[in-house]
Amino acid sequence: MLTLANSANTKLDLRTLGDPKPTWPTEIKTATEWFCRMFPTQTKVFGSPFLEESGLDSLGLTISIPVVPNIDCLAACLGGDQRLGHRVIYYAKELQFYYYDPVDQMYHATTSEKLENFYRALMARCAAEVKNSGHILNTFYTFRSDDVAKAVVKRARSLLAASEDFFGVKSPYARTVGPEIHQRLALVFAERLLQPCAGSILTIGQTFELFNQFAATKDMPAIKRCDFKSLMGETIREIYDLGVRNDLMNVETHKQQCGWLGLRPVAVP
Repeated sequence: MLTLANSANTKLDLRTLGDPKPTWPTEIKTATEWFCRMFPTQTKVFGSPFLEESGLDSLGLTISIPVVPNIDCLAACLGGDQRLGHRVIYYAKELQFYYYDPVDQMYHATTSEKLENFYRALMARCAAEVKNSGHILNTFYTFRSDDVAKAVVKRARSLLAASEDFFGVKSPYARTVGPEIHQRLALVFAERLLQPCAGSILTIGQTFELFNQFAATKDMPAIKRCDFKSLMGETIREIYDLGVRNDLMNVETHKQQCGWLGLRPVAVP
């Protein structure tokens, strides 16, 4: 008989990390129970991870065999257990997966192939820890095939998709590499190290040198000059409502320079 385990009502789903150990089952008998215990939130939302077939073995004992995987549920499980600080997201803007590292509290880029390996590792662990032997062929072999793994990761792209502003300048989420890193630093630099001053001239070259010195104090890489003008131009316009001018005269060389009129560096005591 084929059945879909009612993972939404199973008491495994109602357990929390704070429950005492005696409330947990001492033995997991089906692959569905294993996933319900490991990923209670995902199984509540997306249902049973498998379509199961129930029957009797040669000894007359009831067995449950997973026949068809629920791709949606398994893809959601790749998102990790946020109760433990784990999270995986798909940043569609860059066609890139990221995982959150609670150690440095930043998101790191990862690949579809690594997520496929992670999925296969979950299925292998499930096969090893579930006591009922009727599930082994499918959980350890059939459901770990390249076709199934690729299908799960492909579905994860939509289920784990983050918004376009997930790594925005004002977002609380940070990653190790990304254009918004220098954008965030530029905001801090402009607010703390620059100040309005009537008649003062601040050139692009001066600002570029000061900015990279400030970046070095934050253990961040220097920005390329070709990217700096547009970045700082937008930032200063937003904060001080000043645009870049190309007619600023250098009193020493008598040459025109690019920069801002009415802005200067904050005096360091």
